[in-house]
Amino acid sequence: MAPPRITIITPVLNRATMIADALASVSQQGYPEVEHIVVDGGSTDGTVDVLRRTPGIQWLSEPDRGLYDAINKGIRRATGDIIGHVNSDDLLLPGALAAAVEGFARDRTAVSVCGGAEVVRLLPDGASARIRRYRSERIKRLDWHAVTLGVPITNARFFRRSWYRHAGLYDLRYRLAADRDFLIRAMILGMRTVPLERMVYQYRLHAGSLTLNADVRQNRRLHDEYRALARGCITRPDSPEPLRRMACRWFSVETARRLGQQAAGKNWSGFGKTLLEARDLVPGWPAWLVREALYRSSGGLW
Repeated sequence: MAPPRITIITPVLNRATMIADALASVSQQGYPEVEHIVVDGGSTDGTVDVLRRTPGIQWLSEPDRGLYDAINKGIRRATGDIIGHVNSDDLLLPGALAAAVEGFARDRTAVSVCGGAEVVRLLPDGASARIRRYRSERIKRLDWHAVTLGVPITNARFFRRSWYRHAGLYDLRYRLAADRDFLIRAMILGMRTVPLERMVYQYRLHAGSLTLNADVRQNRRLHDEYRALARGCITRPDSPEPLRRMACRWFSVETARRLGQQAAGKNWSGFGKTLLEARDLVPGWPAWLVREALYRSSGGLW
């Protein structure tokens, strides 16, 4: 029997100095049936030249509406039975594709598999320093805490292509947090995940990282999206009760963050509106904040 075909999707914009490593991390897997689709958003820094010189990939370059628009384009073009994602500044770790296929073969009813992931910081001399590793089976299988307040390690996950037809593509209303929205929707629909022992993905932290960076304005946008997602989970009629409870904690954490920003900026009008919204949406919301603090202090976050 022929091995299943895997489609890897890489969105990119102006990553000429990094994308070659990402492409090589896929081509060096040694897996025989790989379709690597690279979707460029109109780079002007030489990224397209790198793509032209790279054999064995499919690529297109055109304006898009951001990261998840590019990923959606790739999913629509995909022909593989299995879909995975590799960011243009990250790496797929050796053996990842073979491990994913083995995981799906172990449980033919599962719609996703997930291995471990690590985060490294790129240093000026070209070396890297590991910051954290995520190997917990609870995170791999995904629970409501991991997908909301925790770390869902989205790119360490592989999905059956048919699952995207069932769960839908990434919602472009969320420029930075569409992956969490997708995973929440997938879990509501009953997504089952097989955990893999192998480490399969490396997130590389650097100044230009889209979500893993210290840019205050960008992080504020990300947390605004988290707050909107939490609000949606609380109000949507099909939210399971465990998700609704976790979303109350999530909304409370993001509300406290927003209040701190507004107080620091002396935005007292906005501060009052934020308090009123929290009161109306999550009665007694500070208590949910305390629950999350207790959870973190118990070591349950990771």
